[in-house]
Amino acid sequence: MGAKMSDSVMAWTRLVVFVVSLLAVAGLLGYLVYTRFGGPDAISTSGDSQTLAQIQKQLVGVEKRLGELENHRKAESAKVLPDVKASESDTPSQGGTPRAARARYQVSPESATLAQPLAAQPQPADLASAQKLARLQQGIGTLQEETTSNREAWQATANRLAEVAGELGAQHGQIIQNQDELNRFLGRTEHSTLTFELRRGSVPAPVGPVRISLKTSNQKNQRYTLCVYLRDSCVQVRDRVQYEVVELAVSRDTAPFELIATKVDKEGIVGYLEVPIENPGH
Repeated sequence: MGAKMSDSVMAWTRLVVFVVSLLAVAGLLGYLVYTRFGGPDAISTSGDSQTLAQIQKQLVGVEKRLGELENHRKAESAKVLPDVKASESDTPSQGGTPRAARARYQVSPESATLAQPLAAQPQPADLASAQKLARLQQGIGTLQEETTSNREAWQATANRLAEVAGELGAQHGQIIQNQDELNRFLGRTEHSTLTFELRRGSVPAPVGPVRISLKTSNQKNQRYTLCVYLRDSCVQVRDRVQYEVVELAVSRDTAPFELIATKVDKEGIVGYLEVPIENPGH
């Protein structure tokens, strides 16, 4: 609005100056005409020159005044322009609604890191292979568990046979006290007598229908430990003494085997295996 007022003032100033200049020129021309064509009272040529010089001086003054007015106008325009720019910046945009600030988005390294696993997703073929491998590993784990369970069951069965043999030996066993009792024990007609001689640490030796290996022997205490293989299962006869009758349960339907050691030294033992007649020895 200040700029409009300044432009209006300058327009009126120029109009006034133009009118003044026009009047001055008209006066000058009238004066010249009067002096040349006037009566005998006309002014001399020297007087005309002086008047012309005064008019030119006035014109110079008018032009100087016009220059000052122009400079003043430019100064006013320079002062008003910053105010106009400031008011324009404060004036709301068309529609009376301020412009919303634009949202700025910046891709951070974390976003790039999250994008990498998405780009590295396996193809369907790789996924199928991974699933097949997982099923195979699961099957192997199940097989190992079954093998472990079978091994534990087998060991439990073997331990039970050993317990049965130990229980029979403790319940029905006896210790031969002299040679006469030994002769009567070995002379029974319902059993066949098989002799054996075992060395400590040797491989199982076949004795009739079973195989026997000697684990330990103690000559001082006259004690020993055997491993009797019944149907490929080892039944340990632990910590038995010399001349003790050990009964071995082979099955529920047959009479037990009977074993007795008659000599125990630090390297091995010597003894007899009594097999019922219905299970004759080889």
